[in-house]
Amino acid sequence: MATNVLVPVFTVVAAGWLLGWRLRLDPSPLAKLTFWILSPALIFESLRTAQLPLSSYGLVVAFVLAHYLGLYLLSLPLRNRLFPGDPPRQAAASLVLVFGNCGNLGLPVLLFSYGEAGFDVGVVFLATNTVLLVTLGVAIASWEGRGSWGKLAQGLLTVPWSYAVGAAALFRFALPLPPWIARATGLLSEGAIPALLLLLGLQLARVKVREIARDAAWLAILRLSLAGLLAWGLAAAFGLQGVMRGSLILEGSMPTAVNAFLLSAQFNRRPDLAAAALLLSTVLSLGTLTLTLSLLGLPG
Repeated sequence: MATNVLVPVFTVVAAGWLLGWRLRLDPSPLAKLTFWILSPALIFESLRTAQLPLSSYGLVVAFVLAHYLGLYLLSLPLRNRLFPGDPPRQAAASLVLVFGNCGNLGLPVLLFSYGEAGFDVGVVFLATNTVLLVTLGVAIASWEGRGSWGKLAQGLLTVPWSYAVGAAALFRFALPLPPWIARATGLLSEGAIPALLLLLGLQLARVKVREIARDAAWLAILRLSLAGLLAWGLAAAFGLQGVMRGSLILEGSMPTAVNAFLLSAQFNRRPDLAAAALLLSTVLSLGTLTLTLSLLGLPG
């Protein structure tokens, strides 16, 4: 199962990396396309059509909130120990440790692991992650030391994912969606996952190997170990079973998110450190995710 799940995903990521390295492709156009159109369409269409029972939505949201808050609290003493008196590195460390790649990498892994049932859980996880990214993430990146409530509100209002979540709720529970719009968003959502995987590869191709130093290695190892262990612990504490348990553990065990690097770059919070941790945690996750799939007992 690990081979069937991870090899196709990392093959597409590797294709993006190879193109980025060989042709020196700029990931910015694809990043803007996925940010403004494809990923909002994926969130909108998936939430609108998800077969996940409504009673399970609150459970997924509670799990994500507990997972992210737990990781943030754990990051505070760790970053002070690793980077005493260095606020930019400390902010980058919290971003790297808290936010996982539940979209670009997590959704394809869930789709291959548990099919549509797991994918639906992942979409709710991603939607909750999105809200936290534009609130907690922006606060970490911009507010610590020099930010303001204005910047926090601006970050929330200028991210399209929040509107996609709201629109999905509106058209699922209150208004009918015209068929022609449903077909258009369906087409866009189908192209989102391969585009996100290729974008991840293109982004990783821009990280210079020489920038992977001891600090980045520590952050990558801490991200994979702490996030995974906390996900397993929360799954037990919440009494999760079956697809819900496996899906949330997998999403919680993902490597550092591309968006953690993007936030660190946007607010100049040591993006070199975040990029190096992103690359290393993604490479190492091939091993940790294989172990996680094995421990979950998925059939070969």
